[in-house]
Amino acid sequence: MHSYPKIRADLVGTALGLPRTAPLLLLLVLGVAACVDRAELPTIGQPVPEVILPDLEGRTVRLSDFRGDVVVLNFWATWCPPCVEEMPSLQKLQQALGEKGLHVLAASVDENLQDVTLFRDEYDLSLPILHDRGGKIAHRFSTFKYPETYVVDRDGKLVAKIIGPRDWVSPTVIRDFVRLLRIEDGV
Repeated sequence: MHSYPKIRADLVGTALGLPRTAPLLLLLVLGVAACVDRAELPTIGQPVPEVILPDLEGRTVRLSDFRGDVVVLNFWATWCPPCVEEMPSLQKLQQALGEKGLHVLAASVDENLQDVTLFRDEYDLSLPILHDRGGKIAHRFSTFKYPETYVVDRDGKLVAKIIGPRDWVSPTVIRDFVRLLRIEDGV
């Protein structure tokens, strides 16, 4: 039987060149991480938690306001090149299927509202742009790679989560959304 040397917990941090409190700090961090409310994380087939954000004019927009329609909730930033690249196709998706019951909500995680407003004006965007200052809602959804998009059905349930940019007006994507809209119309 092998005998292992006893290690004093209060010396673990100092042996690694860290303060004596490092092990306690690590336990605290791990404990807090374990307390994250997993009920907030959107799961395929489950209701998406409520999202309440201001638009660029300061009006409050709620995800539940769109119950009965399909919602494409896109988290993005003006400083994110893939986000900038995909924004025109999100605009075209809104224009193509908006009257059929599809709404694109573009939630910017930028800190500065003026940056988002200038971006909207520069790209001549008319789709609803929300301001998730500092990414508070995105963080609640564990979104950290931008763009990240959630497709929500008419009942408020998550249908898809897409990480990374897409061509939202490719024939395949349009076909899938048309199917989703038809299925939910009972057609």
